[in-house]
Amino acid sequence: MIDIEQKDTVLRTFMLFVQTAQIVLKYTDAYLYRKARLSVVKLTALKALETNNGVMTPSEIAEWTQTERHNITTLVRRMKRDGLITAERNINNKKYLNVMLTDKGREVLKQAIPVAKEAVDHVMSSITEDNAALLEKQLRVLRQNTYEALRGITFLANRIPQ
Repeated sequence: MIDIEQKDTVLRTFMLFVQTAQIVLKYTDAYLYRKARLSVVKLTALKALETNNGVMTPSEIAEWTQTERHNITTLVRRMKRDGLITAERNINNKKYLNVMLTDKGREVLKQAIPVAKEAVDHVMSSITEDNAALLEKQLRVLRQNTYEALRGITFLANRIPQ
């Protein structure tokens, strides 16, 4: 591991945060795939579907997983191929696709959650409950700040004539 040489504490912390997020995702993806043959994004999509009564649109899944819409199309195709979901046009509006969790998807999710918990426990093993609560609070602030900044950029980008 390479420590970042940066005098600006905020910038150094941000860079450490980005590095940490990337390595945690790599580790968790590798662990989940080795133990449950599932990626983090598939696990997140399955959990999102379960949380939303088993039915969502691809756009809603994209928002939950923070994944680009075109990548969700590929994800949905793969999950459908694996029998984890079904996808069919919305009865009321044919331009919308309903993605639905299958019984197999529910079972895979049920088996994958303890595996994901093992990975999380390993990553978080040295963090106390109090420090985890503090970290959660700070991460919520970072997420909200970033979400608002991204919405501003997206809004401005959509207003710029091509």
